[in-house]
Amino acid sequence: MREPDNRIKPIVFPSFQRGQEKTTRIKMNRIFNVCMFIICYLLLLSSCDKEPLMGSDEWEQKRRNNFYDYKVKNRDGFDMQSIIPCGYNEDTVFLAGIKNERMWIGMFDEHTKEQLKEWNGTETIERTIKIDLGYGETEFFDVTTFKISPYKTQWGFVSTFSYLHRRAVSWASSDSIPDKGCLFLNGDNMIFLNNLRIAIPCWFQGSVVVSYKKSDNEDYCAILSPIGDLIMELGEGPQGEPISYTEGIFIARESDYFIIRHNYQTGKDVWKTSIPSLKDVEDNARINSTILEQSNSIWKYQFDITNYDGSKKQVIFTVDVETGKVTEI
Repeated sequence: MREPDNRIKPIVFPSFQRGQEKTTRIKMNRIFNVCMFIICYLLLLSSCDKEPLMGSDEWEQKRRNNFYDYKVKNRDGFDMQSIIPCGYNEDTVFLAGIKNERMWIGMFDEHTKEQLKEWNGTETIERTIKIDLGYGETEFFDVTTFKISPYKTQWGFVSTFSYLHRRAVSWASSDSIPDKGCLFLNGDNMIFLNNLRIAIPCWFQGSVVVSYKKSDNEDYCAILSPIGDLIMELGEGPQGEPISYTEGIFIARESDYFIIRHNYQTGKDVWKTSIPSLKDVEDNARINSTILEQSNSIWKYQFDITNYDGSKKQVIFTVDVETGKVTEI
């Protein structure tokens, strides 16, 4: 005869067990969803890291590699670290850079990004410049690129330029290096001139006035032709409206207003005439002068005067540039 089983058997509630299983599945689904979200988020971050942040060195280099979206026609031979935009006006932009170890300059339409013209240097650029600081001290400046500041002329462009070294996302220049020289962009030619600075980009008959230093460290001026040839040296820097290579006409205020024709080679006035209608002009008045005509020896001037109280006055006169005679109209 079998003895009765006196062990206590657990009571199983089927509905409660199914509830536990359901809860466990929900928790597992949630954990799975959270894990998938984290994985997707990390993958997204990883893909974002491949796109450089705006303003970063990588972002700037990416722009340089694409020539800042300007349509350079021949992209071979460039040092992409050297590409730099040089603003000119709202319609035109210049790019400067080093191509085949020589200076390269391109001109582009700002709106269409199309290349309008390019100039290529003929001399290999000096990449490391040794600077004599005096007192037996020297320093070296590594050249990454150069920047230009172009001026429009009758025949093309003229520009001073300075060397730059790239530091991260910025450019550095050396105070110990003066502007190395100037560039004449005439036709298809880039004419490089050492140790000169542009004083007046547009002088008589398309000439350019430059300044330079001699061994006495004094400033001197000279007039160059559109192809960079020396026309003459001047005793002083010119100003005003040129009437010849050596002479200019300008307005000056001393005790009265005078119109003066001055010779910059001799340092003497050719003539000097007062302008009677400008005698009573207030010291703080704003004056705009315009040359209306200068096709012959009689030049016509207009002065628009605005006083501090808002009152206005207009003066028109002619001057005979040969004799200095002023005739008021």
